[in-house]
Amino acid sequence: MQDIVEVYSALSRKDECIMNAIFENMWDFEYVPVHVFIRECGMSEEKVEGLLRRLAGLRLVENKYTEYLGASFTFKGLSVFSLKRLVRRNVIDMLGKIMGEGKESVVFNALSERHGEVVVKFHRVGYPSFKKVKEKRDYGTLHYTVLTIRSAKREFQALKRLYGYASVPRPIAWEGNAVVTELVDARELNKVRLEEPEHVLELIIEEIRKMYERGVVHGDLSQFNILVSEEGLWIIDFPQSVDVGDEVAEEYLERDVSNVITYFERAYGVKKDLNEVLRYVKGEA
Repeated sequence: MQDIVEVYSALSRKDECIMNAIFENMWDFEYVPVHVFIRECGMSEEKVEGLLRRLAGLRLVENKYTEYLGASFTFKGLSVFSLKRLVRRNVIDMLGKIMGEGKESVVFNALSERHGEVVVKFHRVGYPSFKKVKEKRDYGTLHYTVLTIRSAKREFQALKRLYGYASVPRPIAWEGNAVVTELVDARELNKVRLEEPEHVLELIIEEIRKMYERGVVHGDLSQFNILVSEEGLWIIDFPQSVDVGDEVAEEYLERDVSNVITYFERAYGVKKDLNEVLRYVKGEA
């Protein structure tokens, strides 16, 4: 992913037309067929196939021969496409270095003339995750990258819903699998040694309560996605968030609270009763 800028710069308008056609039609085809590219890009079949081979060589698309030749995005290809859209919207002007990389995302810093230094998070939900979700929801024959886009959209919508009410980074933009937020000058909770852990735990519980009041359950809260500094704390990473009315909301909320209080008990010896905290968060105390 570090070569994303080089690949971005090497794309021609014809390459971009192919990638745009994939994005616009991936909701109808697992692999977008050649005839769609011929129609939407005004190219011959031979030209389209040549471009698909070139893009596959750059690892931006995955070509597959079934009853027809079709193409879909790779994670890298979807990220480059999303970056193109962000630049055209003047959201960012220069992509920086990788700040962090996990199983489900790659995070870069970036510069924006309009917004200053920002964070660009490229969501990456792989095929195994898609298979698990597909068992619960009907995704038909869509390519697994649609789940990556929906993951990014879910995070951006949660941040928009929470910003100004709970302590989360300011959401700036969403395109494809990319979410842009303000850069927060803070460190992960697990990487600092707190002088007043009891106070910080109370602050975190208060943030969980605020999120619940706004109708959002984080769904994956832990010491790895709580940022702290001398100025305060911030909650990040919302791709697994759910509405409080969702059938799994109570389960997710209990897991979030349990993760937090277990960490503080293990790291600092600070104890909280799980049920009491849950009642407080839900306004039942």
